[in-house]
Amino acid sequence: RGGSASADRDDALRLDKLRKTFGCLIEQGEFDLNSGSSSRSSNSGDGNNGARSQWKTWLTTQHETYMAHLIEAVVDGKTTALRTYCGVLASSPVDIIGLSSNNQKEGANNNGMVSERLLNKLIEACVKSRRCLDMNAAKNTDSIKNKNNKNNPSQDEGINAQLMMEESMLTLLESEFIRPHRDVQYFICKGVRQIAFDLLQGLDQVRKRAGVSNGSDNKEVDHDAIAEAEANVGSVAENMCRLLMTMDYVPKNQTDLTDVTTFLYPPPILSGNDDASDDNSDDGAAEEEESEEEEEFSDDASESSEDEEESTTASKKRKNHSPGTGSSKRTKKTKLIAWQQSYKHRNAHQEAWLSVLRLPNLPSRTQKRILQHLSTYVLKICPSPLRFAEYFTRSFQGGNNAVAGTTLTTNNSLTAILSLHGLFILMLDHQLEYPQFYNSLYTLLHPRILYTKHRSRFLRLLSQALLSNSMLPAYVVGSYCKKLCRLALNGPPSGSLFVLALVSNLLRKHGECACLIHRRGVIAEDVFVEEVDDLIKTRALESSLWELAALEKHYHPAISTLAKSVGTEDDKTTPMHDMEDFMAHTYKSLFEQEKKRLGSSGGGKGGVDKNHSGGGNKKKGGGGRVSLTFVEPTSLFTKDDVFGDFFQCS
Repeated sequence: RGGSASADRDDALRLDKLRKTFGCLIEQGEFDLNSGSSSRSSNSGDGNNGARSQWKTWLTTQHETYMAHLIEAVVDGKTTALRTYCGVLASSPVDIIGLSSNNQKEGANNNGMVSERLLNKLIEACVKSRRCLDMNAAKNTDSIKNKNNKNNPSQDEGINAQLMMEESMLTLLESEFIRPHRDVQYFICKGVRQIAFDLLQGLDQVRKRAGVSNGSDNKEVDHDAIAEAEANVGSVAENMCRLLMTMDYVPKNQTDLTDVTTFLYPPPILSGNDDASDDNSDDGAAEEEESEEEEEFSDDASESSEDEEESTTASKKRKNHSPGTGSSKRTKKTKLIAWQQSYKHRNAHQEAWLSVLRLPNLPSRTQKRILQHLSTYVLKICPSPLRFAEYFTRSFQGGNNAVAGTTLTTNNSLTAILSLHGLFILMLDHQLEYPQFYNSLYTLLHPRILYTKHRSRFLRLLSQALLSNSMLPAYVVGSYCKKLCRLALNGPPSGSLFVLALVSNLLRKHGECACLIHRRGVIAEDVFVEEVDDLIKTRALESSLWELAALEKHYHPAISTLAKSVGTEDDKTTPMHDMEDFMAHTYKSLFEQEKKRLGSSGGGKGGVDKNHSGGGNKKKGGGGRVSLTFVEPTSLFTKDDVFGDFFQCS
């Protein structure tokens, strides 16, 4: 182990030959993966039974040793071992729990199911890979060393190499084993959930051993042991999140599961009898769910009815049956095991995410990807999106700590923006009640927010939240208008244009805030309280938008023109500003726009065409040039002129 490439290749060939050998033995019935030392019944004598039992016990022990070697190689980051392990799973089915011959149609084959025990070991080996943990340890060591020496390129290259190798393992597992097989996707989600639950239990035990207990004042607490355990849990949680984020193909409806070839083991065809024994066995085949989930999803009858495939003719016949004969002639319906039901897939995916998100110490780089993935994909397919509201709220509170202070970091501000975007989707599409949303969004209005690289994401959320709701109180709209105009005074031209367009739309949509621009009399001082985060206490409606008068004297002509038009538009004839057009503005776009405007005007202000510097011979269509620099002249005339050498400048 750890030798040359040829030695690794030989080890891979031996492991693959052992896989084929054990696959043949399982297919021939020499030993069974369902139970360790138990054997199938036979009609031979007691001596033969004892010898067969010992033979199967020995084979089971050797198989466990073989799987332990494979797991160790996967943990070491060897892709050949990962492929071999996937081959073992594909050739080692187990019996479906609770499924008997009475539940199957006559002549239907029972191909078994994926071994959850072996699959969970594979998931655990991948998410707890030594390379990933070594990578995080190297990062921690590197961060400590960089406090004294910030330039250390050799360690950075090693860390990036380890990260790339770990990414190759994840890509291989997802593309060659998870994506093609629907049943594997279902059991992957269940395995991730179980691993997250075990990690939480292990972390609680570490805290108890370290001296942390409820209701006790133990001063001798091993904080280093707790910090190390939480760091390892955070690394494993990051890998599980990366694995779940690759699974963006969860079946949305039952038609996505009709193709039997998308299963690693084609599911059996169950009988259509509606006896009590069939219902019990179907529950066993679908596997037990926690009582908490059953209570939550039992009320959703519409979702469960969508997963049952019933023909329209059968439903019409059922309606036409008389009450006396309805019990004797029941309509047969197709029964499905758990991984054949789209609702079960979506539920398992949701529970896997919720279990992982409860783990502590998720790195910020992964948390931003998680928040974006939840908003764009998971909330659209999961059965209970409101259960993610707690995570969004917790993420916003963690990301808003630095935003509220004097230092605004890109990571924290982006985390807060993505968290609020997820809460906004839950409010808009799933009726979440979050009264503090507009107060929370108001806290992000910091002067530096207009200079960040994710400014367009924040501006889009701001415009959607303010313009999509026509029932906002006047004090909320007034506070936002006042704070936004303050930001426009210190912001870049592109941000100021967006702010003026948004304030113009808000004032036209909420006429009760017109007092901010039509207030008469001289105001001695501005009573607006900018420092508070509670919109009720800002006293914005008692103030005025005097910032518009200052913006009318802005050096950029577009800002000056737009500031003069705010509050003077005709509500009936003037259309609302399209905010998407203003979000795309940058320094470069404004500069290019001004160049085109001056060019189309035939020279513009200060644009002189050297070929037509005199008289009135100007070409139609412009072609004007903008003077960007000044060159000190050396003579009164140009060098190619006849009198160029006579009149020199001193």
